[in-house]
Amino acid sequence: MDIAQNLWMLLILPLFAVLFTIIPSAYIALPKRRITLGLTIISSSVSLIISLIYAGYLLHHPNETLETNFVFLNSGAFKIHIGAFMDKISVFVLLIFNIIALTCGIFSYKYMQNKEDFSRFFVLLNLFIFSMTGLILSANLIQFYIFWELTGVFSYLLIGFYYKRPASEKAARKTFLINKIGDFALLAAVLNFSYFLIQDTDAIFYPLLTLNDVSTWGLMAYVQVGSFVYTAICLFIVAAAVIRASQFPFQVWLVDAMEAPTPANSLIHGAILTSAGAYLIIRLYPALMLSPVVLKIIALIGIITAITCAVIAIAQNDIKKILAFSTASQLGLIFTALGCGAYSGAVFQLGTHALAKTLMFLVAGVILHKTLNRNVKFLGGLREYTPILAAGWLIGVLSLSGVFFSGFYSKEMILNHMYESRQFVFLGLCIFAVLLNVVYLFRSYFIIFEGHYKGSYDFSQDEDKKYDGIDKFMLSALGILATLTAFSGGFIAADFQKYIYIIKQKFYLVRHPELEISLFIAAFLTIYLMWQIYGVRKFKIKRIRMIYRFVVLQFYINKLFEFVYNILIKGVSRLINFLDKYIIGGIYILLSQFIRLGGYMSLRLQNGNLNSYIFYSFVFITAILLCAVMVYFKGLSQYGG
Repeated sequence: MDIAQNLWMLLILPLFAVLFTIIPSAYIALPKRRITLGLTIISSSVSLIISLIYAGYLLHHPNETLETNFVFLNSGAFKIHIGAFMDKISVFVLLIFNIIALTCGIFSYKYMQNKEDFSRFFVLLNLFIFSMTGLILSANLIQFYIFWELTGVFSYLLIGFYYKRPASEKAARKTFLINKIGDFALLAAVLNFSYFLIQDTDAIFYPLLTLNDVSTWGLMAYVQVGSFVYTAICLFIVAAAVIRASQFPFQVWLVDAMEAPTPANSLIHGAILTSAGAYLIIRLYPALMLSPVVLKIIALIGIITAITCAVIAIAQNDIKKILAFSTASQLGLIFTALGCGAYSGAVFQLGTHALAKTLMFLVAGVILHKTLNRNVKFLGGLREYTPILAAGWLIGVLSLSGVFFSGFYSKEMILNHMYESRQFVFLGLCIFAVLLNVVYLFRSYFIIFEGHYKGSYDFSQDEDKKYDGIDKFMLSALGILATLTAFSGGFIAADFQKYIYIIKQKFYLVRHPELEISLFIAAFLTIYLMWQIYGVRKFKIKRIRMIYRFVVLQFYINKLFEFVYNILIKGVSRLINFLDKYIIGGIYILLSQFIRLGGYMSLRLQNGNLNSYIFYSFVFITAILLCAVMVYFKGLSQYGG
């Protein structure tokens, strides 16, 4: 039996979990909740096992890819296929995603146990897992776009899970509207590539926009349209990736997405929803390489995001907002790496960031679950009461900052590539961004876990409970993620570039100890400075109020989006509503009356009554004028014209 035929199992498993969760939805007793948890864990566990089997197979067959397809649309000269495609990149991303999905499912049971709509959350969780799995395994760009839209829909539903809260409903709507811009951009790229490839007589012999051979159809499109138009089409792809990955200036939606339940935040920020933008660039990289201008734009957007979002994160006091801006900043480093050609390092960083960020989100979820407090100013001293959470957060901080653990290896790979390829401007900016990450990450650790506790939660009630009062479900999820975050990078770093690369480069696997040692010393000095400021608090930084407010308000980018929304979107909506309610409605009424009067007058004319015809014509014209006056003044009165 062809091993590729079983790829469909990865898509079917989460749908089965959804089906058997919905069927007994009339019962909300605890056993039913345990069944829901069991279905989610079994589905995610089996998916993880299958992914591991495929990963082992591809390691032993490094030049092979797995693909299964069926014809979805057959239109004469060309065919559109729907299928599942797996190579070394997709199996790596799928492994990371399945680990995160499994741990988030385990964690969610206790976190959501006393919440309303427990089953609805798990249904949305599994539907989100289904859509992300479909996106990762998409066989062509058209199918990729379909699952891209599905992930947007289910993330909208998860962010607006607490739909009775105005803030949650507003955040979901804002996320949907901003991401829809990127969706249109990706659709434009898909349609343009499809149209120009169909014009090429050689392209019709290939499956349309297949991800198995991006370089072939990318080159065909380049030859067909020329450099300028090809670059314009590629910029549509970049726009879609930038918006989904919450890159500058579109990071505003990611902060509002914090209204979702914390396990959903772990999937949205730690897993592939935000990383889907980077994954889109990774999958289409052979086509984007044909336009050096596009790669430079990707690198510029990435480094701007990495620096600006790290600066904003330093000024935040909401624990979830710190992690949100951290996500945007880390993804900015991935975009910079892709733009500079550090392909292997970018893919590696995608995985290490996802594990570490999910770990930190789940630790934050436990803190919120216990203390009911998101403001770090009212935390502090938690290491004394919950050393397990402190250890988990510290592991995540060390990895994300690139100082130690898995994150060290991925950032090392990126920076060494820039150093060897002599891209010193981007190298210097990336080092600056990494040091800024060290600042806000260790600031968060020292404020939350060192010093004295300033909140109202009574930790003495946890003394008689095992593991500092942390539930076993939450603890097991944290343990899995902490172990993988700490050690997985070291195990796979040495051979990573042997299996995942875009082209064989002359500086393959070159390391520069002088760069690594210098960066480590700079990071250590930065950590020591953070310890002096936020740990022992020997001195305090004086804030410049105007600058601080400017940073906290995200450089007023959010205000700018709100202004555009109020002027453009609301203004157009009101205009359309006015036209629909008064103009179009009035025209409809007048036409119906005209038909009635026309019929009545034709009867009169048949009887030879010319006076009646003149009379009703006068009435009809007067009615038109009166209706016009009424519509005008009623519209003015409502909209303040």
